Amino acid sequence: MKIGFYGNANNYPFMLAQAMRRQGHEVKFLVASREPLNRPEFRYNEIKSNYPDWIVDVSGRMRWHALVSGSIRTRIAEELNACDVAILNEEGPALALKLRIPYAALLTGSDLEVFANSKNAHMLKPLLIKRPLWLRTFFGRLMPTAVITSRLTQPQRAGIRAARAVIFMPRGLAPKADALLAEIGVADEARIQAMFTDVTSVPFTPPRNNAILRVFSATRLTWIEGIDSDLTSLDLKGSDVMVRGLDLFTRSTGRKLDIHLVRKGRHVAQLEDLLASLGLSSQVTWHNEMSQLEVLAQFQKADIVMEQLAGSAIGMAGFDALATGRPIIANGRPEIFQPLVGEPSPICQATTAEEVCEHLIRLEASPGERAEIGRAGRSYVERHFSSDSVARVVLARLGCPP
Repeated sequence: MKIGFYGNANNYPFMLAQAMRRQGHEVKFLVASREPLNRPEFRYNEIKSNYPDWIVDVSGRMRWHALVSGSIRTRIAEELNACDVAILNEEGPALALKLRIPYAALLTGSDLEVFANSKNAHMLKPLLIKRPLWLRTFFGRLMPTAVITSRLTQPQRAGIRAARAVIFMPRGLAPKADALLAEIGVADEARIQAMFTDVTSVPFTPPRNNAILRVFSATRLTWIEGIDSDLTSLDLKGSDVMVRGLDLFTRSTGRKLDIHLVRKGRHVAQLEDLLASLGLSSQVTWHNEMSQLEVLAQFQKADIVMEQLAGSAIGMAGFDALATGRPIIANGRPEIFQPLVGEPSPICQATTAEEVCEHLIRLEASPGERAEIGRAGRSYVERHFSSDSVARVVLARLGCPP
């Protein structure tokens, strides 16, 4: 079977495409964005900008140029219609009316909660063009919101509704998104509850056992509710809980930490202020936003990884950290995942600074326990969150033979 892909948020679809290729299927992968995070070379070192024939770059200066009638849109439709089935991400569902083949919608967050939500159409104006600034400002001021609604929001909703399968995170992790899917008209039987990572691209590495406990977080530093009106239900990560837990550890034990954070997220400056007020700044090494390859390297160097501690959900970074063999401290949402997979997770469950501190004290004292939890995390991801297993489920739903 030949499977066409459009859209690649955070390389999530590309991981699924790689799994399908491993299972013997032919893939045509259309890269729609120039954002580094959404390009294969951001995660896969063997894939450079000179793509192999099965990867086609259809990106343009205007972020959603494929939604406008023209040669690019025609080319995209021709490439996808030459396949047996398609998997559509980002604005891909909005192109579905041009397709003559069965397709699935692989939703990753904003393609549902923003692109398919008419209440958020105004948020999309600045994203149409990133640079130059004057052109971005021109579009932001003059383009009617109704244009975005008719070109993206309404077709996106229609494309999601008509998909043979809708792949999205488990029910209950994002109640507002669940409600939006119901509003759009996605039947329960059409939904595939799945989260995954490409375990084959994440090597398991023995613990480092650094002399000073090294803690790393790749999770976005977005944590203040109410400052930004356009935050979705999955955006808040509890970064302040993490920092206060780290502070409790240093004050209760008298020992320092080697903390590594990434300047990514809405509230980096506010978190820097919090670190300074607690006297933790000297223990923090800041990194600029990095590629997924660099994130994997940081996991390998770390003793412990911190993930989201609010009411969101652990993301691909958390699953990659588990696959690397690192214990992670996070709100792993056990009330959702344990019934779904049928067993407790090895995540060090925490939603408060006190719980973060307790885990840090225990894990720092026992390298053996860190190693044991790391091995359990790798096995857990392999069993329940492998892109290979999800690929088989999706293809079966699309009628593709194994």
